[in-house]
Amino acid sequence: MAKKSRRSDTPLVVLLVIAACMGGYYYYALNRTLPLLQPAARSTHVQATTGLSQLSWPAVGQSAVAVTGSGILEVHGSQTSAPIASTAKVITALTVLRAKPIAVGTQGPVITLTAADVALYNSYVAQEGSVVSVSAGEHISEAQMIEAVMLPSANNMADSLAIWAYGSLDAYKIAATQYVTSLGLTNTHIGSDASGFSSSTTSTAHDLVIIGEQAMQNPVLRNIVGHPTASDIPEIDTVKNVNFLLGTNGIIGIKTGNTDQAGGVYLSAATAKVKDQTVTIVTALVGAPTLLQALQNSVPLITSAQSNFVAATLLSQQATVGEYRLPWGGQKGGVVSATTQTNLTSTVWRGSTASASIILQPIDLSAKAGQVVGTATTSKTEFAPGNQTNVILLSAPTKPSTWWRLLHPF
Repeated sequence: MAKKSRRSDTPLVVLLVIAACMGGYYYYALNRTLPLLQPAARSTHVQATTGLSQLSWPAVGQSAVAVTGSGILEVHGSQTSAPIASTAKVITALTVLRAKPIAVGTQGPVITLTAADVALYNSYVAQEGSVVSVSAGEHISEAQMIEAVMLPSANNMADSLAIWAYGSLDAYKIAATQYVTSLGLTNTHIGSDASGFSSSTTSTAHDLVIIGEQAMQNPVLRNIVGHPTASDIPEIDTVKNVNFLLGTNGIIGIKTGNTDQAGGVYLSAATAKVKDQTVTIVTALVGAPTLLQALQNSVPLITSAQSNFVAATLLSQQATVGEYRLPWGGQKGGVVSATTQTNLTSTVWRGSTASASIILQPIDLSAKAGQVVGTATTSKTEFAPGNQTNVILLSAPTKPSTWWRLLHPF
């Protein structure tokens, strides 16, 4: 009888085991942690165009516009290498300051001029070039020499300064060539002098604005070219800056140039207020018939550039930039939208394309409507620091049903 009773208990044990397994599965299926919901961005980058630029290009020569720190923005006319006259002195000053750097407000080394410097002076006088008088044994500082080069545009001082820094004009030419090459300026060629009086120093408006950027980023040179006069240069009275537009239309520098071969050349720097910050706009005009025309034709270009910034809206508030797809479906097709919390705008150069990047994070089932799940950020430029808006969930994700959990254990 006992043996028969044990056989009759077997089905009950099997049923209990099955029930336990089913209960364990049921508990596991309903309580297991589901994988994070991964975002699907509509696009990781968005762009907005701002229409055509509104620049008043000169009708003569070739020209270009840049913003210090942001590089070339636009060019106009055939960018063919041409003589650049005294704007070559900007290259001279930058190249010398690389070999003989000085601090803002200091004079630097004191240089004793020689008979060779007097000979350079006499040579330029004979050619009717711009000069400042010198004498053998005269003591002059590096800063004063740069002032004489940049303000009254003394050709003799440009050559004397280059020879002092590098030993000879040939050595200066090698150093200046290496410098402009390091800037990627393939259309700028250093000639036989450091003054630009010779037509052998050539460049383009495109290259000149890059050189101008470098000048305005050099605190010593930026300070010097902003002076309307200089009164501390030995042997001469107060000299005026030949850049007579200085102080008008926001112009803070940098250099004029004119010779028979070059015509008129003007490399300018002017400030512009863009939203809450001040930027420096550099323009260049090469190949005007005269210096006066170069200056006159540059003014409309400068003023139009100063007003050629515009606010672009890349994303409007509540713009859908991504989504989370629910494997179990649900309302709205099982999609939870991610939208911008506020408008996303950026100040850009009119005629350019503004861009922004979008980053989204995974979420879990506890996420709530309005929860921050990412960011949308505009590109940073010299005139736009980079704006950002949060990306938030438009609604909370719905929970999976019991049946879905039971049928999807993994």
